[in-house]
Amino acid sequence: MADEIPPSSPISSAGSYDLDLSPAPAKQTSERHPSLYYDDGNVVLSSLAHDGTRQHFRVHRSILCRHSPVIADMFAIPPLLALDSNTRIAEAYDGVVHVEMQDSVEELTSFLTMFYDPLGSAYKRFDPNTPVLVEGALKLAMKYECDALRRRIIANLEADWPQTLAQWDARRAEAVLLRSEHSLQLTGKVDGAYLDDRLPEPASAIRIASDYGIPSILPAAFYTLALLSTDADWDAYRANPGKHLRFGARTARWRLLDKRDLMRLVHGQKLLAGHTRAVGTDIFGLRCQRGVKGCTKARNDCWKYFQENAPNSMDDPLDILYDCMRLDTLFTELPCTACTAEITIMAEKKRRELWRSLPAVFNLQ
Repeated sequence: MADEIPPSSPISSAGSYDLDLSPAPAKQTSERHPSLYYDDGNVVLSSLAHDGTRQHFRVHRSILCRHSPVIADMFAIPPLLALDSNTRIAEAYDGVVHVEMQDSVEELTSFLTMFYDPLGSAYKRFDPNTPVLVEGALKLAMKYECDALRRRIIANLEADWPQTLAQWDARRAEAVLLRSEHSLQLTGKVDGAYLDDRLPEPASAIRIASDYGIPSILPAAFYTLALLSTDADWDAYRANPGKHLRFGARTARWRLLDKRDLMRLVHGQKLLAGHTRAVGTDIFGLRCQRGVKGCTKARNDCWKYFQENAPNSMDDPLDILYDCMRLDTLFTELPCTACTAEITIMAEKKRRELWRSLPAVFNLQ
């Protein structure tokens, strides 16, 4: 049985879920889709756009039926014939069977494109628009039981959001390199794109994951969102990109979040702040048990440095704990060798524990 489909999603406008075989109004404006209208196609699907124009898609019935048992069953029913003919199809467009769909034009475009894009060129790695672009396809893949397509879409979404701490660290390292690359450009752009255009956007990922049952990407998406200010809005910053985006600002589509998402976020931010405070007490607040001169002071100085020189990282306990594991690359005056080793071990342990606890931190369980 197909997964339950939410009746609507703020990512894109949603249509209803039944086929409408009634004739179109006589005066209705119609047009052919610019890229999904194939001369050798043997079925036309159509849908109403927001402006009332009916958009037609001429595609191949065999391709649709191969991927969707629901559509295959639909086409197994012989088409109605005109009353005055034994051969002429009653509902036809451009000489082939015509089916009027209740799905939106945007959803049909996203859905049908997937069947004519075998190399997956619609997906760009780390594209912040991916959840928005594939939402319609995912919705219809579930509606029409296209299981292979659904798995493909989910796999591409998961590829942008780490499910393990090792993946998170690899993604973090890539983001650091990208930020460095952009910081060298006066305009803040590389190949015409800002940093924010080259990294996944968390709010749309949360929306599609919540609406379509993809829990695997929620912990990393919520953690990323927790590091952003609510003032860093996707649309607002793009209205004046020179003010923020050129300097590497990160944004989110905050309007896509519902009340439950925001409550989870606030809950998570509160607990993450507690994890940050615990670094100061549990790791740097301890005295040297060996009584090495200056060791306790070095611990305190390290923590003071983190507080004063890394204000952004103070919201990111995973990042702070990562730095705790490499104190020798950050400081010249270190705690004693034994204490430094203990700090590394303790930080690594706390970091693993925090990552595993993220579903609970954001009330995702």
